[in-house]
Amino acid sequence: MTIRKEERGDKPRWIIDIPYRTADGRRARYRRDAQVQTKAAAEAEHRRLIAELANTGTLASITLTPVSSEAEPFTFTDAVKYYRGTHMQTRLKPSTRASYNRWLDAVLLPRFGEQGLADIGGKALSELDADLVADELEPSTRANIHCALRSVLRCAVSAGLQPAMPKLPALPKVGRRIVRPMRREHVDKLLASSSASGRLALSLMAFAGLRPSEVRGLRWCDVDLKSGVLTVRRGRVVGEDSTPKSHHHRAVPLSNPLRTCLEPAAKAKASPWQEVALTAQGRPWGDFGLHQAFLRAQKRAGLEGWTPRSLRHFFVTALFGLGASAPVIQKLAGHSDLATTQRYADVDANDLRGAIGLFDGNGVEMAQARPR
Repeated sequence: MTIRKEERGDKPRWIIDIPYRTADGRRARYRRDAQVQTKAAAEAEHRRLIAELANTGTLASITLTPVSSEAEPFTFTDAVKYYRGTHMQTRLKPSTRASYNRWLDAVLLPRFGEQGLADIGGKALSELDADLVADELEPSTRANIHCALRSVLRCAVSAGLQPAMPKLPALPKVGRRIVRPMRREHVDKLLASSSASGRLALSLMAFAGLRPSEVRGLRWCDVDLKSGVLTVRRGRVVGEDSTPKSHHHRAVPLSNPLRTCLEPAAKAKASPWQEVALTAQGRPWGDFGLHQAFLRAQKRAGLEGWTPRSLRHFFVTALFGLGASAPVIQKLAGHSDLATTQRYADVDANDLRGAIGLFDGNGVEMAQARPR
């Protein structure tokens, strides 16, 4: 149930769109221009219609005639318009919105746009996935596209645009990859090759475990140099502030390497509300700016094969290597699930070599000789 503005010719129009069921249980839809073409009037008319629906359980008693007396099938385009005006705005984080909008516009709307929702089921998704495989998309990318589609379908069900979720195939399996961890010498070399502005931003990732979005959202009011703690309260994606990915605030004590970067920068801050990490021009970092700063520093340092996320991975794996427990690291990294933290506890290659090395000594003979 929504109101929205649509371009019709060269003139925008406010549209009221309400799916409902008739007195005999058929699905129908009230969709028409608002009687008075202002946002406030359209909202008032929309509230009046919804109140009538709540009081009577149907729109059958409304004197205005619905768009069609027949049960009009809802298309995927209809569902996406409703989804973008409701669930996407109220339930999704900015980063997820940006990702889902990209796949909706590039893949899903061109493919399913005018199809009825009832036609989008397991067969349609299996055919879609086969085409995505033919396009050589990674399993993780295919899974993201499927998740965007499922999110739209679930929203359509909750809004009454279709009666129930169709039976869908399993999401593409995304296997774990072996990540080559950055070592402290790599991090030091990278930071030494960074610009002064880039060094502070990258240090926040390496020594406090901040995500790039959290680096962009960190303000000086969140940094307490006296007590030696910074508090992660927000992230910034596509210029929009939101809560961190876990939705929870977290406190991270300052290590000496990070304090060394923060203290000189604190003396130059314009206000407590200013962003901590700024570009060389004194502006907040954009979504791709930090990534580009990382790649430039990596090239100057003669390193290759890592991304900004590798610095956060270094933070977590270094803490494991120093003996910190998984629950403590979970809180410092801001993981919602302990299982996520434990995935970072990759077995070190030296441990693997040590285990295989047991075959080179007396370990096998001793095991065979041990009484059972």
